[in-house]
Amino acid sequence: MQHRRRTPFSLAFILGGGSTLILALHLTSCSRGPNPAETKSPTGPQPREANVLLITLDTLRADHVSCYNPQMQTTPHIDALAAQGVRCAQAGAQVPLTTPSHASILTGTYPQVHKVRDIGGFVLDKSVPTLASLAEGAGLETAAFVGSAVLSHQYGLNRGFATYNDDMGAKRAEGLLPGVVAEVRGDVVTRRALEWLEGHYGGSGRSAGGKPFFLWVHYYDPHFPYDPPQPFKAKYAKDLYSGEVAFTDAQVGRLLEWLADHGLTGKTLIVLMADHGESLGDHGEYTHGVFLYESTMHIPLIFAGPGLPKGQVVQQQVRSIDILPTVADFLRLPPGDKVQGSSLMPLLRGQKEVPTHYSYMETLYPKTSMGWSELRGMRTDEWKMIVAPKPELYKLDEDRSEKHNVTDRYPADADHLQKKVWEVAGAPGSLGTLERQPVDDETLRQLQSLGYASAGARRELRIDMSGPDPKDRVEVLGVLEKSAELMNHDRFQAAIPMLKRIQAQDPTNPAIYQKLGVCLERTGQYQKAIDVYRMAIENHADGDQTHASIGNNLVRVGKLQEAADAMEKAAEMNLTNLQNLANLATAYLQLGRTADCEKTLKAILAQNDGYAEAYNVYGLLSIQRGDGNTARTYLEKAIECDPDLTEPYLNLGLLAEKAGQPQIAISYYKKFLERARPKDHGEYIPKVKAAIAELEGRS
Repeated sequence: MQHRRRTPFSLAFILGGGSTLILALHLTSCSRGPNPAETKSPTGPQPREANVLLITLDTLRADHVSCYNPQMQTTPHIDALAAQGVRCAQAGAQVPLTTPSHASILTGTYPQVHKVRDIGGFVLDKSVPTLASLAEGAGLETAAFVGSAVLSHQYGLNRGFATYNDDMGAKRAEGLLPGVVAEVRGDVVTRRALEWLEGHYGGSGRSAGGKPFFLWVHYYDPHFPYDPPQPFKAKYAKDLYSGEVAFTDAQVGRLLEWLADHGLTGKTLIVLMADHGESLGDHGEYTHGVFLYESTMHIPLIFAGPGLPKGQVVQQQVRSIDILPTVADFLRLPPGDKVQGSSLMPLLRGQKEVPTHYSYMETLYPKTSMGWSELRGMRTDEWKMIVAPKPELYKLDEDRSEKHNVTDRYPADADHLQKKVWEVAGAPGSLGTLERQPVDDETLRQLQSLGYASAGARRELRIDMSGPDPKDRVEVLGVLEKSAELMNHDRFQAAIPMLKRIQAQDPTNPAIYQKLGVCLERTGQYQKAIDVYRMAIENHADGDQTHASIGNNLVRVGKLQEAADAMEKAAEMNLTNLQNLANLATAYLQLGRTADCEKTLKAILAQNDGYAEAYNVYGLLSIQRGDGNTARTYLEKAIECDPDLTEPYLNLGLLAEKAGQPQIAISYYKKFLERARPKDHGEYIPKVKAAIAELEGRS
C-alpha cells in the first residue's frame, strides 16, 4: 500500500484551569537501532588476499541498463564497469521480491532452503551460511549498507556482518523520501559506505589489521514510487523510473571512483546486480511480485576484478543462487553443504560451461497478498515454464516478450519442466501450509509504506496452487496498483470508487479491503471503513490488522466497548502489534478499566522497554489517578525515547499550565506546534495557539 503513515485514534481528557485543551494520544513506536550483527566464525582455508564489493540495485530491469539495451542512455558508470569485466546477458532472479531474492543471493540457495519465502514474517534459516558469515570466518572485514527496511536485520540477512547499517530513521535532510519511513536515498547509502571505507581503508588502502573487506551496498531507489532528485527528475520528467536508474548509476560511480582513487580496483572483485526487475505495464503488472515474466526476472549481472577478462559477454543462463559459490571460489573458500548454485568462475574466465541450465523461480506474493494462486517456474536457456492454474510455456529464443503460450504445441517439454519445478518445490501434494511469524506494527507500517500488502494478511495459508490464476485478475491488479499511486499522493477519495468496483469482482482479496478501509479512514468515513473490514472477515480475507483497524474506527465513532473487543481479538492473533496494544490500553483507560490498562502497558514494555507511546499512555493513566508528578516523569520518558513524538509535549504543557508554570507550558506548547501536522492534529492546533496567546498575555 502506497500512502503516508496513518494516524490512529486520539484519547481526550479535559483538564481544569485556564484552558480546556485536550490531552492527546498519538500512537507511534519508539525508534530503535539495529541489534548487533550476529557473528559466526566457521573454519576454512586462508582466503585469497582480495576484497569483494557486492552492489545490489533494487528493482532494476536489465533492459534499462545501457550495456544491455543501447537505446537507453541511463547508466554510463555501470556500462564502464561492464567494459572492464564480464557481463552476463541471461541472468535470472529466483524471486521477484527484495527480501527473498537477497536471501538467495547471500546464501546461494532457493527459498525452500533459506526459508525467506515472502516479504514480512519470514526469517533466514540460522543453519544456512551466508556470504558474509563465510567471509567473516575467513578473516575479512564485513560491512553492509542497505537502503530499505525490507532488508532490516530482523530478517536475518545481517548474519556475518560486523557492521550492518539498516537505519531508516534518518532525517529528511539526510535523504529520507517525503512521506516514506522505510527508505533512504542512494546518496545517503553511498555516504555511509564511503565513510566506512575511509575509516577502515582511507589512508593506506588497507585496514589497520591488514584485512581485506567484503562490502555489500544496496540501493533501493528504482523501487516504486519513482521520485528521483534533481537534476534527474527534470531530465527524466517523462520517465521517472529511468530517472531513478540514472541517479542510482551516479551513486555506483561514486563507489567505483573511490576504489580507483585508493588503488583498490585491481584488488577487488566487484559484483553488480539487480535483485529483480520491474514490470512497467508488461502483462498488466506495473510493479513486481505477482508474475514471473522476464520484465521482473531478467536481471543485469556484471563481474569485474582480478583475473577476469575485460569486455566479455556470457550468453549462458546464470542465476542469483550462483553468486555465493562464485565469490567463495574467487576467495578460495568452501561454499558449504547447503549451497544449490554453482561457481561461475570457470564460465567467466571462458574455460567451460557450468551447470546453471535450470533456474527455479517462485512468487508466493499473489497468495499472501491477494488470495490468488502462487506461481512457480523453471527457466532454461531456451524455455520458461510457469506453473499456474493455467500453465504457461514460452520459447524464449523466439518469444522474449512471452506473448505466445506454447504449452499445447510442446507438451513433452512442458511436462519435463514441470517435473523440474516440483523437484525443487517439493511434491505438489506435500506443500502444506505457509506459516509466517507475527509482524509487529512498526514493521507493518514500513512494509505497507513501500507498497507490500501481504505483511498484514493471515499468517497461515495453503500453498497448494489454490485460488484464482493471477492472469485472470489482471484488471484487479491494475486497479490496486493505480489506487496505490493515488494513495501515495494523498488522493484517497479518488481511489475509493475504483476499489469499490473491484471488490465485487474479487471478494476474497484482502488487499482490496485493506486499501479501501484506509481510504475511507483517511476521508473521515469511519463507519463505512468498519463495514468494509467486517466484510473482509465475512469473506475470510482478514488478518490481525483487520480487527485492529475495526477497533480504531469504533473508537472514532464512540463505541468504546466494541472497540476493546475488536482490539482484544487482534491481540490474540498477534501480540507483537504494539500499536494495537497501545490502542487497547487507551480504550481500557477510557472505559475506566485502569487495571487492564496497566496490564496491557506492561505487556508492551515487556516486548520493547523503549516504546514511547506506552509511556505516553502511562502518563495519561497517572493523570487520571491524580498523580501529576508521576505523569510528568512518564511523559518525559516518552520524549526521551522518541523526541519526535508530538503529543507528550502537549500533555506536559497542560500539566505545567495546571501547575501554574506558564513559561514552561508555553515552551512545551511551542514544541508541540513545531511537530504537529494539520491533518493529524487539526483540532488541537488552534486551541494550543489560543492558550499560548492567553498565557503570554498574562505575563
